[in-house]
Amino acid sequence: MSRPDERARQIAIVLGPGGASRYLLDRLKPLLSADRTIELQGVYMEELAVQHAAAMPFVKELCRVTFVVREFDNEQMNRALLLRMRTARRALAVLATRVGAGHSFRSSQGSAVELLKRAAAEADITVFEPVRPPLFALSPKGQMGRSGQIAVLFSDVESSERVLRVARQLGGGNTGRIFGMVMPDHVQDSAALAEHVRALAEGSSVQVRPVKAGEVADLALAMREGFASLLVAPATGAMTRAPMLRFLREQIRCPVCLVREWQD
Repeated sequence: MSRPDERARQIAIVLGPGGASRYLLDRLKPLLSADRTIELQGVYMEELAVQHAAAMPFVKELCRVTFVVREFDNEQMNRALLLRMRTARRALAVLATRVGAGHSFRSSQGSAVELLKRAAAEADITVFEPVRPPLFALSPKGQMGRSGQIAVLFSDVESSERVLRVARQLGGGNTGRIFGMVMPDHVQDSAALAEHVRALAEGSSVQVRPVKAGEVADLALAMREGFASLLVAPATGAMTRAPMLRFLREQIRCPVCLVREWQD
């Protein structure tokens, strides 16, 4: 159990109009152990582009699944945005109540990338949903059974233990659902790092593979090939630079979990 003087571990959950809020919160349940005091900090992201659209006389929305176009006037658009925020707030409150965690919720306007940078620098773990609908929502029914994999991106020896620890907890202790990735062009000694990770995962079924070509764009391909439904990565300086955060949010088709600190 937690000690009276123990600092609450903070999990920042950045939600938005991406459509994955409920799924994202459900994925966090295994991490929210009652043995430690945890504070869930919900942030609903109101992007400037969306607010600008809501201020226009009318807007058109294209559904990426059915390709149906719907037209909204200003009042309808604002009601829809408010409903999405209320739905996210309610889902967070329900999760916090179920696991006995403290929680807060606020909305934030401005740059999504700057918000993510601040959250990753302050919280122990920062989780956010993708801009586009997650692949699990678009996959054929036959692939749904394979979509529960957790991808872990290893970037250095120091952070590898904590990101693997978080991935294990998120997977409910089932290491068969985890696969690790190393990007050779972004690691000084990728072979040594891979060997270190294998030692950490000794006795488990965690597989570690290099990302082909080692380019950032190849990360998205590696995750699709592995049917990943969640990415766990360290909240290092390289991972929280604006271009990388923008890439993770816009190109990775699943929720992302950035780990700054997490002990047993």
